[in-house]
Amino acid sequence: MIKSYACIIKSFSFSALVLLVFSSSLAQTSSCLDILPNPDSSSPAFQEFDRYIEVLGCLKFYAEPGVSDSKLLHAASIGAELLDNDENGIIDDDSLGTYLASVNAVMPIFNEEGSLAEIAMMENEDGPFCLHAVLYADEVSPNNPLNWFEEASLEEILHTINGCGHVDIYPNTFALSPPGASQLAQSMDIARGGQFLGVPGSYPEEAWFHYSDVTCDYECMEIEYLYWALASNMGVLNTPDICEAIDEEWELCSPELLESVDVMIHTIITDPDFSLPQNAPNGIYCPNDGVFEVSKFESPVVFPNPASSSFSIALNSLVAKVDSFKIYDSSGREVYSENVDSSQSELKVDSKLERGIYLISLFSHDAEILFSSSLLVD
Repeated sequence: MIKSYACIIKSFSFSALVLLVFSSSLAQTSSCLDILPNPDSSSPAFQEFDRYIEVLGCLKFYAEPGVSDSKLLHAASIGAELLDNDENGIIDDDSLGTYLASVNAVMPIFNEEGSLAEIAMMENEDGPFCLHAVLYADEVSPNNPLNWFEEASLEEILHTINGCGHVDIYPNTFALSPPGASQLAQSMDIARGGQFLGVPGSYPEEAWFHYSDVTCDYECMEIEYLYWALASNMGVLNTPDICEAIDEEWELCSPELLESVDVMIHTIITDPDFSLPQNAPNGIYCPNDGVFEVSKFESPVVFPNPASSSFSIALNSLVAKVDSFKIYDSSGREVYSENVDSSQSELKVDSKLERGIYLISLFSHDAEILFSSSLLVD
């Protein structure tokens, strides 16, 4: 339904989360999140935003002038509720929080389509952040947090959390490519009545997920499918008006229909190993004790960057977790790899790379990506 963007995985500068009770007359009540001045105004991609909220140390919400404080606070609160679904002040999946922080996951709120902030971000989308979806001011409705017709925050924030986090952290279950490789893909193929890499001329009669947007490729379809399943399971689609409105795309609008018809995706999203949100957010986030446990993750740093033929990687919080690293050129071809001793805290690399832009990825012993960053060689 809303415009989506590809995920760009890079490094970032980690800033502290300041906690304060912020009240707005436009919002339903109060949330324990602080709206701060944009700390990244010198970045070309973020120069047009004036405020931000960092949620649980791992997901940043940015707003440009014209977006109200109440809408920024509302969207960030929904993000906090999805990450800390039991609202005890602690993120439900620590590995998810750590990974979102490491790729600098962001959720921009633009005043309108084609705004200065959107233009600046899209012109610099190869910057050090992971962007998977966006919000516009008219899609955020603090007084109607669960009204599908007026509120897109739940969908777009889930896209961001899933696309910047789950698909990489749990690839066997959520990887978006190649087609049919993950459990999510296999489940979607069943829901669509077959494996269609694009939008078919018509879906089989037995399909219950039949998205028809021809601009949405197979990977995009998987993200949409995961959203529909999570939203149905939360019960936020289960009204006659919404069920009728979404029937052309998604038929399982109630938790009961989802559990009885799409057994595979229901099993996936309710698996406690993934800590996916089960309860619908309401845009109000203030844990009872008012204390937040935010990630203490200190991102690895590649320096100098830009570099000549040699550079270093400070592993920081990933010391003893990194087993190897690889370097890929701009076409995705692996051009360098090296194993890492568990006692190393800083890696010195003399790879003699040619001029260009590269991607550096750090891997665990079981080949899981722990961190990725861009490197410019001049």
